[in-house]
Formats: sequence, C-alpha cells, structure tokens
Amino acid sequence: MILDISNSEFKNLFEDKKLFLPIRWDGYDFLHTLNGLFDYYIKKLDLLPDDGHDIRVDTKVVKRACGLLSKAVSHYLNGFPSKAYSSFERSMNIFMDRPLRIYQKSVTEQFEDRGNYRNNDDSLKLFRVTSVSDNRPYGRERVFHTPYNLRSKVSTCRYSIAGYPSLYLGTSLDLCCEEIHLNPHQDFALASIFKLERTVEYSNTNIQVIELGVKPQDFLNIERYNERHERRIDNSLLENSSVRAAYLLWYPLIAACSYIRVSKKDPFAAEYIIPQLLMQWVRCEIGSQPGIEDEYNQLIGIRYFSCASQKASEMGFNYVFPTSGKQKSPDLPYCSVLAKSFYLSSPVYVHEFEHLYECEQYLRKKGDFDFIGS
Repeated sequence: MILDISNSEFKNLFEDKKLFLPIRWDGYDFLHTLNGLFDYYIKKLDLLPDDGHDIRVDTKVVKRACGLLSKAVSHYLNGFPSKAYSSFERSMNIFMDRPLRIYQKSVTEQFEDRGNYRNNDDSLKLFRVTSVSDNRPYGRERVFHTPYNLRSKVSTCRYSIAGYPSLYLGTSLDLCCEEIHLNPHQDFALASIFKLERTVEYSNTNIQVIELGVKPQDFLNIERYNERHERRIDNSLLENSSVRAAYLLWYPLIAACSYIRVSKKDPFAAEYIIPQLLMQWVRCEIGSQPGIEDEYNQLIGIRYFSCASQKASEMGFNYVFPTSGKQKSPDLPYCSVLAKSFYLSSPVYVHEFEHLYECEQYLRKKGDFDFIGS
C-alpha cells in the first residue's frame, strides 16, 4: 500500500515515545525485542490516515525491509554470519533505492552525490580522545586508529568487529570521553582535533558519509538544538518532505543500530549485529565503487548519534570511518587511505586543562594541523 500522509501526521507518528531513540532494553532476547519494535512501528504506519499531500511511503517495502533485518539477526544468532550478511545486503538494496542523506565530503562536485543534498561545509572539525598509561610525549600517530600490527588490541565496537581497526571521531570532547568512559581528571588521555582533507588531488580519495544521526525526536521541534554540544541538524533536512518520506523507510535500520548495550563486560553484544553488518556492507561498497577513470580511492563513513547512554545521544555526533587501505609505510602501520584523508593537531593531555571545554577551545585554536608521519 502506498501511504500518503501529511506533515502533521508524520509528527504525530513520531511523538510516540516508544519510537524514540536510542533504546534501552532488558538484555534478554534481542530478536524478540527487535521484532516487537518492528511490529509496533508497522501497526502505527497502518493506522495512519491516507489523506496527506507530501509524504509518500510504500508500507509493503517497509515491511519487507524489516523482515530482512530480522532475518539477518536470526541467521547471525543461529551461527550463520554469511546468511546474515546476505539478508542484510538485500535490505540495503531497499534502503539505498531511497537514501536518507549521503554527504559529499570532497570538494570536487563532479562526483555523484546519491543523497538529496550536498554539504561543502569545510568548518567540520572532529575530535578523538585516547587513553594512555603514562605521561610522556606522543606524536599524532598515537591518536589515530589502532595500528595494523596491534589488531589484537581492537575489541568489538558498535560499527566494527574485534581485530578490525576503524577511526572513530566525535564532534565534542565531552562526547569522546563519554564514549570511552574516561574520567578526564583521573586518567591519562590524549586529545586531538581532526579535519578532512577535501582536496582530491592530494588525498586521491572521494569521501561520502551516510547519515544515521537523525532521531524521531528531532522532527518534533525543528528549532531544538544543543548549542553547547553542537548536535545540530539542518532545518532544510528535517523540513523536507522527501527526507521525511525516506526516514519512514530508514527508521527500522536506524533503530536496529541504536540499542544501548546492556553489558560491556560480555564478549558478545547482540546490539552490535546490525551496525557491524552495516559496516561490512560499507566496506564492500568501498571496494565496488570505482572513481573517475578508477583513479580515486573511495571512503564511506557513517554519522550517528551516540548510544552509550541517553545523555550521550544528545552530546553531538559520532563519525566512524573503516580502514580500507594498505599500510602507509613499513614504519607507519596505519591505513594509507585514512592517513591521506585526515590531518590533525599534535595531541595534548586532557588532564592539564581544568575543564574539557577549555581543552576543546584550545584545540580549536591550535591550528598546527598535519598528517601522521609528516
């Protein structure tokens, strides 16, 4: 059924707090919990009056996507990861027929932008905080992704499996510390500020970022934003009818990626099944997308709100970029694609500042950006 609803009905749908994200659950049966959310969401869609003007969605397509996501989780929990990915890949074919938003992060406009808008905001600056065990000087490499030769140190993360390094960044130091449960006044930690290298002639990389950072709550009050932590979403995105229609389709995927982990002490997290399958899909996309005349690397990242806690989800945005290139050099066991895509400040010790905000402002003004190994 093709459902045509109004903007007011769209907002009424997402006023339901049972659909708010992220989701805290009981930790008992993830598949049952996920199916319960999908069933509830589909019933809510079916009850919407078909008398709108702008927002059209095919509810059969939404149901099919939900079924494939559930099947992926079922296969994974039954010990069939390849079947899980096959089902998930089929769901992504549905989602990518109507992308929510894909940001183009390179300056060259001739690259295809598969989303609804382009974003050439060069003001984007991201942070990374890394715990260290001592108080000696470190170079930029220490705050980059975990080096390839230390894969054994990489634990399972929301968007990456154990042993697979990815570069996780955040839009504020508060958020970065919250993500790794760091007490900035008791622990030794380094912080740096990162910027994207947008000049394709240097980076040789076309960068795209998939948007998963929109919550249902964000549509309820367009003027609402947290100025301190910069969790801002463009009004042009939230008010656009085609984006709202795409969100009705993408909500199940975003929700499936947005369960708060019940226990970080357990070696396996069911909450990470769909996010990790999504990152696997992203890595396959990187390998399957040729650049202009096959000259350019492809790098696809994900922007998402934190699911470390309800509090953290309002503290900004996280970005994750997978490693995809060979080792930069024998002496630098880091991804060559990421090493050319980001330049960063020399790290500072967080504990040397009275407040995180003071440290953040210092990094924003520091200006000594360079690439690792330079």
